[in-house]
Formats: sequence, C-alpha cells, structure tokens
Amino acid sequence: MRFGLHTALPRGTEFAEFALTVENSGFDVLTIPDHLAASLAPFSGAAAACAATSRLHTGTLVLNNDLRHPVDTARETSSLAALSGGRFELGLGAGHMKSEYDAAGLKFDPGATRVDRLIESVDVIRPLLAGEPVDVDGAHYCVRAAAGELVAPPGVDVPLLIGGNGTRVLQLAGRVADIAGLAGFSHNHDATEVKLTHFDATGLLDRISVVRNAAGDRFDAIELNALLQFVVHTEDPSAAAAELAGPLGASADLLLESPFVLLGSYERMAEELAGRQRKFGISYWTVFDAWPGRESALAHLAEVIKLLR
Repeated sequence: MRFGLHTALPRGTEFAEFALTVENSGFDVLTIPDHLAASLAPFSGAAAACAATSRLHTGTLVLNNDLRHPVDTARETSSLAALSGGRFELGLGAGHMKSEYDAAGLKFDPGATRVDRLIESVDVIRPLLAGEPVDVDGAHYCVRAAAGELVAPPGVDVPLLIGGNGTRVLQLAGRVADIAGLAGFSHNHDATEVKLTHFDATGLLDRISVVRNAAGDRFDAIELNALLQFVVHTEDPSAAAAELAGPLGASADLLLESPFVLLGSYERMAEELAGRQRKFGISYWTVFDAWPGRESALAHLAEVIKLLR
C-alpha cells in the first residue's frame, strides 16, 4: 500500500520541517489541493516539500484545470518532476467550487463543459510531458508544437492522477490515467451541497467498474486511490459514527460501513485497510491534515502504517 497526507496549511517557514515529519511518519505522498483561498499554492508547496525531503513524493489532489492553461501546467509539472528526481505526481480535476470562480471573476461553465475542457487539457499535457509533438485544435485549446518545443520533457515518469466521482471524469481516468482517484461523493452544481452518492461499498464498486470498463486491458496497470474522509481513533466506533453522521445528514450505519471512513483502534484500522485492498483493489489511501472543523489524521494513520509494514 501507499499512503498520502493531504494538506492546505501554508505553515510558512515551518513547512519544510512539516514535510520531513510527514516523510518520517511513513507516508509516501504529500498532496496539496488547488483552491483560490488563503491556503498553500500547489506547485510552490510541492517544490518546497521535495526540496526538504529525500523519499517523499508530492502531488496535486487535484489541480483545478480551469485555473491554468495546459501548457503552463505541463511546464510547471515537468520542472518539478525533473528537479525532484521523479517525485512529483500530477493530479487533475475539472474544478467544482463556483464560489471561487465568482470571487476571481471567472466564468463557471456547466459541468459537462468543464469536463470537456479537462479532456482536451489532458490531450495537451500528456504528450508535452512525454516529449512528443502536440496537435490539438479543440473547442477550448489550440496547441500545435513540435516535440520538445514548448516544454522540456522531465526525463522521468510523471504519474497522472485523474480524480472525482462523476462518470465522465472516471472514464477519462480509465482511458489515460496512471492513478484513478475515488471520492465517493458528488456536489450539486455550485458545490454548496455534498451528496454521498457512492459512499458505501456498492457505490464504490460501481465507480471502480466505470474506470475498469473505460480502461479495458490497461485496468490492471491503474493504481486506485481513495480519499478517507474521516479517520477516528476510538474504542467505540458506533458512537463516533453517530457523532459524525449528524452534520452530514447521513446514517451512522453508512459511516460504519463506508470504505471512505476509518473508525476504531489502530489494529482494527489496519485490518480494515487490508480487507478493503482485497475487496476493492485500492492500494493508495489518502487522509486529511488539519482542516477547519477537523483534526489532522497524520498521527493516527502513522500508527496504522507501522502495523501494516
């Protein structure tokens, strides 16, 4: 298994020390989101973490495709991958938070349009990183470049993660990604509501089948990632589930059974993850650092990692 910690806290000059703590705690990847907020910027944060560590990979989970031109995304990615010796992983998504678009004066297109744009963007980014020519003349991007003309290829592999819950995004992951990121929930149009549409085992299996059907013969080469929404160390999982369920408008039973939630003793958590790997094929688990309203899962998962390794 691989384990990731997801953080948005800037931490200033203490960030390098934090990255070392993540590495020394047994994590494999430190990922950074991409939100227009008072939070860590993804590329600069990833560069700082790579500079401070020797083993830790960094990545974006996920980059909002609408905030950058794909050529610029490829250029930043290539530089980071080369400078880190191949320790950068590019995660891409279609964007979903309308409030951020409104605050920055950006047009918030319908979901289908944003996914169309993401698909075209991938058609630009992948060949640029591979040092191949690009000839894309689509509805959103027009990029024509000879091999190595716009972006110097990094000379190392750059794993591509496509993450989300929607069918078309996961189909794209199946067709082109190295890592498929599974969230288990969706948002309404303007991301003001969360819908736990695929938060149970049946829902997760359904989303994995979307990736599998789109991938065909390449499915076995795709790494499956899941974002653990809650990690609670407790001797009473039922009580913890009931406490978490209220604000979500969900049932405690759903949280107790959800593959996106981890409750119990460290031994039970380790057993759960091993069982989920066997059942779902997920071998890459990501947890949250401190976030408004929640404590960091770093210390808890570090204990679980020790038991699994």
